Amino acid sequence: MYTAFVVSSITEDNSIGDKIDTHNLQLLEQLLNANVQLAAYGPGVAGIAVVFVGTAPEDVIHEEEISFEPATGEGYLQLRLPYAALEPATEQEVLELMAQRYLQGLRDLAVVAQATDFDWARLVRDVQDLFVAEGFGNDEFFE
Repeated sequence: MYTAFVVSSITEDNSIGDKIDTHNLQLLEQLLNANVQLAAYGPGVAGIAVVFVGTAPEDVIHEEEISFEPATGEGYLQLRLPYAALEPATEQEVLELMAQRYLQGLRDLAVVAQATDFDWARLVRDVQDLFVAEGFGNDEFFE
């Protein structure tokens, strides 16, 4: 990976794709890379890539996926966003949904990766604290 955190998407060419892609992807990636150093949590994880899927429910090609490659220390998350909630949502509300799914994805990745020398609980807590400080939701929202 070229940075510790990579954030991208698979979307349809519509207003939902615009809400995800226009500012939110870059904002999340820059925020994570500027504020979270994976090495501070242990040597087991070198990078985490997430792909947010914002496509209609009938899209069966892009399923959720969570994987970890121990040899490289890279985690991969492909996370579906709740499509029905995306259309009426503002760009800020979509960002909040993305942050919520990201945190759940990190929790799920921790179970899959089981990197013994890596403090997943502290990473999740620190990312949650960062998201709360940025106004993406409160602690109850992320539980």
